[in-house]
Amino acid sequence: MAVIFSESRNPYFNLALEEYFLKNNIIDEDILLFWQSDQAFVFGRNQNPFVEINPKYFNLDIPIIRRVSGGGTIFQSSKDLVFCFITRNYEKKINDYEYFLKPVINALKRYNLNVSFRPKSHLFIDDYKISGNAQAFINNKLMHHGTLLIDSNLEIINEALVNYNFETKGNHILSNKRNVANIDQFLNEPCRIEELIDLIVDEAINCMDLAKNNYILNEEDIIKVNDLMVSKYLTWEWNFGKTKPFEVEIILDSKTEKILVENGIIKYVTHSKLETLIGLRFYSKEYFEKLNRK
Repeated sequence: MAVIFSESRNPYFNLALEEYFLKNNIIDEDILLFWQSDQAFVFGRNQNPFVEINPKYFNLDIPIIRRVSGGGTIFQSSKDLVFCFITRNYEKKINDYEYFLKPVINALKRYNLNVSFRPKSHLFIDDYKISGNAQAFINNKLMHHGTLLIDSNLEIINEALVNYNFETKGNHILSNKRNVANIDQFLNEPCRIEELIDLIVDEAINCMDLAKNNYILNEEDIIKVNDLMVSKYLTWEWNFGKTKPFEVEIILDSKTEKILVENGIIKYVTHSKLETLIGLRFYSKEYFEKLNRK
């Protein structure tokens, strides 16, 4: 098993890094990748970011990024940990979230935490979600990745995601909203992420009967990941243009008016006054590109 830790805190880079190893035959063995990032909202491939995330957060300098896997929308930061398993030995493991989460559960139980798996894809401590997970099957390889909330900003998570609801008509996957907590809340002293990584690696070796081989990203890896980041993850077309068509209804002058959005672009409105309201709800391509020029 190749163990990789990304030194980058760029969420666009790290999502591209996952896809790079998933889609290319760079390493001829299972991979366990760890990374942390600056603040970002990351949503599932088949989700609608305009529905999932409180629009208040569209005008802040927090990236909103689509990933290649399914699942729901998450918020992550440098105080969280992302773990990612990639394997060619996918037989009977697709949608078997508990298989990949067993090493993580065992590692957390070493801290005497009451961690449990709840189908389909979550980890809980008592009644609080501390980890969301998703999978992608591409190029005859299976990727399972998840985020562990260590000391995240729960105020942002609750305001932007958990307590935010917006109804639309469309064929998109909605997040399964649950009350969340940080792992640090259940510990007497802050969790040391480096130590937790070592524990997860040890448990993965034991549970999956694998040998450990550290892998350091080389110059060619970094160049190709950067190319993928720029051509895909930093583009409005991937993050918002891939959104499936949906319809929004707004009460205006005591009447129900409609907005039709296709591929992230407003195609039709039923009332001229809606034009002054639209900017409050939808993330423009121009604003997205302005953020990424900073």
